[in-house]
Amino acid sequence: MSQTVRRAAPTKNRKSKLPWFVWLGLVVAVVGWWLLYESKYFIVESVKVSGNTRLSADQVTGAAAVPVGNALMSVNTGSVTAKLMSLPEIKTATVERGWPHSLLITISERTPIAVAQTATGFNLIDKEGKNAGAVIAPPAGLLVIAAEPDSPAMKSAIAVLTLVPAEWKLTSLAAPTQDSVVGVLGNGVSITFGSGERVKYKVTVATALMTKGYKVINVSAPDAPTVR
Repeated sequence: MSQTVRRAAPTKNRKSKLPWFVWLGLVVAVVGWWLLYESKYFIVESVKVSGNTRLSADQVTGAAAVPVGNALMSVNTGSVTAKLMSLPEIKTATVERGWPHSLLITISERTPIAVAQTATGFNLIDKEGKNAGAVIAPPAGLLVIAAEPDSPAMKSAIAVLTLVPAEWKLTSLAAPTQDSVVGVLGNGVSITFGSGERVKYKVTVATALMTKGYKVINVSAPDAPTVR
């Protein structure tokens, strides 16, 4: 008895097809990348600086070192910010892209309230005890403090400076360490404050002792001051 053998029809290789919207997305992505990184439509043509007072715009842009003519999207804003923060005069810096052709830099500067002498000149000091920039000579009206900038000792000295009454007319302030701040007043009185803690209370105690005629006062331990 003969049997008929049926052969299965050969299957055709089916090529997978991507949906049209996937192709569209790829095209848009490629075109977008080209526009942002390779074309001349979105390149850095200017760097705009705001918030500067002591620093010039040229000083800020020079520190930022952003090449004009490069793609705006390729600018590493974090890297530019780090470069700006290396300047002692700058307290904060924000870097943004100003489409289509600008880089926007906004800074805030440290406000000097004192001066520290260094081996090469003088450093301005802000209310945090931080170096706020170098100067050749101390500006008028700012006290020269004998302490290292950016140190715990300077921070203690600044804490004293900001809370001492203006009528005391400090003529000198020294802080060899953070716990040994000593000030000399315009009337010749010498006051040892010790650390920069409890300064308001130390000022109150020292004021009471000065009314009694003492010229050398130690309020580093304000609850047990010493005089001579």
